[in-house]
Amino acid sequence: MRLVSALAFMSLVGLVGCADKGDEGFFILNNTAPPVGGVSCAFTGDPAQPFIAAGAISYLAPQGYVFTPLLESRITAVLGHEAERTIHLEGANVTLQVANGGMQQQFTALFSGSLAPNSGTTNVSFELLPVSSIKALGSASQNVEVVASVSAYGTLGGGRIEGEPFQYPITIVAPDNGIVFGAKTPSQAGTPCLNDTNTPRSGNACNVFQDGVVDCCVSATGTNVCPAVPEM
Repeated sequence: MRLVSALAFMSLVGLVGCADKGDEGFFILNNTAPPVGGVSCAFTGDPAQPFIAAGAISYLAPQGYVFTPLLESRITAVLGHEAERTIHLEGANVTLQVANGGMQQQFTALFSGSLAPNSGTTNVSFELLPVSSIKALGSASQNVEVVASVSAYGTLGGGRIEGEPFQYPITIVAPDNGIVFGAKTPSQAGTPCLNDTNTPRSGNACNVFQDGVVDCCVSATGTNVCPAVPEM
């Protein structure tokens, strides 16, 4: 049986703009994993979806870490008034901190979506660790763990509402003998595409350079192709 915070039964005024006390109007359940073997970065909002407990991304990634959190509402609504109690999501305030207490960065990531009351759930997607942060916080010589603190926010009944802060660790993986988590480096991308007859591993559908393994090859023009696509 699901236990609902006592805050869920308070007035709308009491719910909007609450502080970080662990009883905010909504929260992040987890970082949902994309479908295995899928080609689309798409999610269903179902709490039964598998999730990723800790992320990893290559230091050489050309794009940032794509975060796909599953949010759940603590707001309640009586039958017929669900729309009035729906949270309209606007973005998240993010703090990035090197795990050993080193450099810190803060920024706001914008996104949109809606979160229905009565334990409604939904997935959103945004870049949690930008490329600029990977280069600033990571290292080309050793792995670096970064902890992201995420506080989503939106509006409810015309007022601002903030979600419970969520922490998520991401390892920025340095090149290791030409191989990195998720892909090979451009200088050692492996078999030329013209000679690649193997079935390539396609990697993560949201970003092939994060949370998985992708096989790459080198095109005739020297371009690193990930996932590998044999040239005819």
